[in-house]
Amino acid sequence: MKKKFLVIVFAAVFCLAGCSGEDKPAKSTTDEVDKYAQEMEEGGEQGLIAPSEAVKNLLIKTWNVDGGSDVYTMNADGTGIKNEAPFTFECGFDEDNNITLEITLDDSEKTELYAIESDYTGYGLDLASLNGGEDIRLVPADLEILQMTDERAKGILGEWSDASGNQYVFEDDNKLTIKGSDGDTEGTYSAVQNSEGTLLLNLVVPGGSLEFAYTLNADQTQIELCSPGTDVVHVWTKG
Repeated sequence: MKKKFLVIVFAAVFCLAGCSGEDKPAKSTTDEVDKYAQEMEEGGEQGLIAPSEAVKNLLIKTWNVDGGSDVYTMNADGTGIKNEAPFTFECGFDEDNNITLEITLDDSEKTELYAIESDYTGYGLDLASLNGGEDIRLVPADLEILQMTDERAKGILGEWSDASGNQYVFEDDNKLTIKGSDGDTEGTYSAVQNSEGTLLLNLVVPGGSLEFAYTLNADQTQIELCSPGTDVVHVWTKG
């Protein structure tokens, strides 16, 4: 199974030998990896948090199952609700370096164990079952992911240039190419509208993602981009 990728920084724990110390497939090694992070922090490394906590923080929200009716709500204390059924959840890693999510329903012995990776949008999560269940995709309940035929998003398609001479090519299959002086970078992108009505453009490239609030001008030849929480506006021109 391939290593799963999540748009989040984990203090380089993927090289940890302890991640491969279990014999049973799909067994989480959360405690070992968290212990490693704690030892690094005690040894003078600053700004580290346990990887399982980093994953859990990413999950704390309400999620819809794409194409289904199930709804998962996950809380900071490790509890949650699937539809009306309460559960507890835990995040970690297995011996194949998959980032794992384990959900245990309170009213039964049923456990859902998944390997997690970011989807192409950078907002959703692809969950691959590790214990015989169905693979699912979770999308945030407070976001509307826009199709590129949508009037709010289709103006993004095409080629744009920024003030530094970089070019950004957006294709209708959500593929992205960034052309810079150091070569091309391939990635994906998505356009969404949040619950406050703000339009957001997310660029997903190897190593992370960049999110901007965006505004297109009337003839869709200029786009203004602003990172949420900042006052810096980037202006790109089409063509």
